[in-house]
Amino acid sequence: MLKKFWSGIVFGAGFSVAVALAAWLMIHVSSMRSDGRPVYFGSAPAPRESGQQEVIGTQYPLLHDLPIEQRVERASVIIVTKFESAADGRKKAVVAEILKQASGTRFNYKVGDEYPAASYYPREGVDRGDGSVVFFEGVPAEMRYSSTYRDGRISGLGDIPLELFRDKCARARAG
Repeated sequence: MLKKFWSGIVFGAGFSVAVALAAWLMIHVSSMRSDGRPVYFGSAPAPRESGQQEVIGTQYPLLHDLPIEQRVERASVIIVTKFESAADGRKKAVVAEILKQASGTRFNYKVGDEYPAASYYPREGVDRGDGSVVFFEGVPAEMRYSSTYRDGRISGLGDIPLELFRDKCARARAG
C-alpha cells in the first residue's frame, strides 16, 4: 500500500511539472510578435526620434551608461531645475532652464513651471543640493535620468561644473 502511495506522489509531481512547463511555453509562444521583436512587460526601451524602440539585433544602452557627450546627444530634452521653498514646506523643483529641446519634441513644461517629479519634502539631515539636471528621451519626452547639483557642480555626472555642462549642451545644439 505504501508503495502505491509513493508512486501516486511521484506521478502527481511529474504531472504538475509537465503542466507548468506547457503553460510557460504557451505563454512564451503567444507573446512573441510575428517580426521576432520581444514584447515588453513594464517599461520598454525609450523610443528613438523616428518612433522605433530598437533596431532589431542591436543593443540599446541605457542613458546613464553612456558618457556625458553621448547622453547630451541622445536626449531629446535636458532641463535644469532649482529647488525653491514652497508654502506647504516642500522643496519645489522649478524649471530654471531648458538646455536642449529637439525639434518636434513635445515637452509639457516651460521655464518657471514646477517639475513635480523632482520636488520633495525635506528631512532633517538630508540635503538634495540646489537643484537637478533632468534628461528626457523620445517623442513625447519621457524622463530617463536625473542628477542633483550643488554649488555649481553636478554630482552624478562626475562632478562636472554646471557651466561646462551648459557649454556641452550648447555645442551639441550647434553641431
